[in-house]
Amino acid sequence: MAKYEFACKDIGMQCGFSAEAKTQDELMQKIAQHAKEAHNMTEIPPETLQKVKGAIKKKGWF
Repeated sequence: MAKYEFACKDIGMQCGFSAEAKTQDELMQKIAQHAKEAHNMTEIPPETLQKVKGAIKKKGWF
């Protein structure tokens, strides 16, 4: 099964956050929680969400 990865730095943020998950939905939940806690975003703006989705990497099989 593939895994999905995301890092804030991949969308140009100076932030060391990175996460991985087995599904994109699970990863998006982690990203949303991080955005709320670390970046004070109660909701992710559409243009930022598009960048986030574009930066998610699908890695091999495990």
